[in-house]
Amino acid sequence: MSFDFFSTWHLIRFSGFLALFLMTFSISAGLLSRMGLCQRKKPFMIELHQTSGWVGFLVILFHMILLSKDEYISYQVSEILVPFTADYAPFSSALGTLSFFLFFVVMITSDFFMKKLGRNLWKKVHLFVLPAWILMVLHGILIGTDTEQTGIISVYAGSISLVLLLFVLRYVEGLLQPIKKPN
Repeated sequence: MSFDFFSTWHLIRFSGFLALFLMTFSISAGLLSRMGLCQRKKPFMIELHQTSGWVGFLVILFHMILLSKDEYISYQVSEILVPFTADYAPFSSALGTLSFFLFFVVMITSDFFMKKLGRNLWKKVHLFVLPAWILMVLHGILIGTDTEQTGIISVYAGSISLVLLLFVLRYVEGLLQPIKKPN
């Protein structure tokens, strides 16, 4: 029995985990850039946030393309792009599709429409990244054939713990900030 790292299945799983890592990293860098702890490195953190987000998004696109090329379970393009239409695991597949569209909205509005939307609306749209990421995690957990392996459980648990911890710290830090009074 040989291990074919470059089989479509392995590339699909690898690209899924790479996308999870990059999006987790992007969210983490974005949260850290807003915290007092990293204010001196804010431009660097924002650059990490944006770059890892875009690379992660491109990896998601690669993941989707590979799904249409898999010889074992070949998805039709419509099954990839239209939620709940996949023959294989329609609910779990839909979570990935919905995640993709939410990430797409965040990415496009952040780089191309932020000024047109205005800062307040852009910030609200940017918060879609959290449900997008949650859907991504659920998609991987539910559809992954190796989810029950200890190493894989650790990847998901570590990602969830990191993002949850940073959101809590960011929220608490916001509560502790003095309220700015208008001049």
